[in-house]
Amino acid sequence: MSNRTSPTRLKDVAEAAGVSISTVSRVFSNPERLSPATVQHVREIAAQLRFKPNVVARALKRGVAANVGLIVPDITNPYMTTLLKAAQGRSRSSGVGVLVADTDDSATIERQVADQLSRQSRGIILSAPRMSAPHIREIAATIPVVLINRIVDGVPSVVTDSEEALGELVLHLQELGHRRVAYLPGPSGSWANRQHLKAITARAEEAGLELTVLAGPASTHTDGIAAAGQVCESGVTGVLAFDDVVASGLIEGLRREGRSVPGDVSVVGHDDILAELVQPGLTTVAGHSDRVGRLAIERLLDPEGEQDREVSIVVKATAVYRGSTGPASG
Repeated sequence: MSNRTSPTRLKDVAEAAGVSISTVSRVFSNPERLSPATVQHVREIAAQLRFKPNVVARALKRGVAANVGLIVPDITNPYMTTLLKAAQGRSRSSGVGVLVADTDDSATIERQVADQLSRQSRGIILSAPRMSAPHIREIAATIPVVLINRIVDGVPSVVTDSEEALGELVLHLQELGHRRVAYLPGPSGSWANRQHLKAITARAEEAGLELTVLAGPASTHTDGIAAAGQVCESGVTGVLAFDDVVASGLIEGLRREGRSVPGDVSVVGHDDILAELVQPGLTTVAGHSDRVGRLAIERLLDPEGEQDREVSIVVKATAVYRGSTGPASG
């Protein structure tokens, strides 16, 4: 079916749900005035029909303060901080505020926060969401939603494509003489983690490298430190970590184990957010989170956003070479 068919109207939802147009309108503006059963029924029908209420226009008409919600799994992660700063800068130029919420990497909290912000915002950005696809579609049926680094059919998104850059860094390790490498994975519910593992596995196989997937998940500096023991026991000479935060912790953990970087073990990160804080400088993948944040805001506020909703905006990542990688030991 074409993505460019006429958008679903309030009237279409009302007819399919067997209720009045005013009831459908209240479901998306004043649901507290209706029974929970009616609200649930209408929202389910709206989701099936992919109805997208024009929350932005309605908010402007009512004179409601202009806000969008930005929900992140961990606001202390520098990637999220950079993304948030860029998103706020872009939204400010449009006279729109940003309400920020941290979910502590919990799908349950994420859904609760999304429900809360949907009553206070004209749209929501979900960064690296952990919720199931059906839950995301359910929310997107009631308010404009843009995803960051997650793809769900029918919901617009902005994603970082790291496949080429990660493949380039795997070959970089091969060229330095490494034959046994490892991937230190991130959160199991992370779409980006699955994409990283897929890209690294494919390129390592092509290059004839032995790849070990270490026990995870690792998402913090402390997790990286704790993984150093695994790395030493595995006998690998190169490690690609889920992100720079984990990689920086791993470098510290290897030092505590009496191993040098890159003398004994080469370390690769992802995101390029800690270049000035890690010694030696971290070889990594630049994910361009500032651009991702700006594009997400632009797509959420785009009045033509109903078109091409199946298409993801892709930001190409790039490889960055620094001192944390070197010739294989031995």
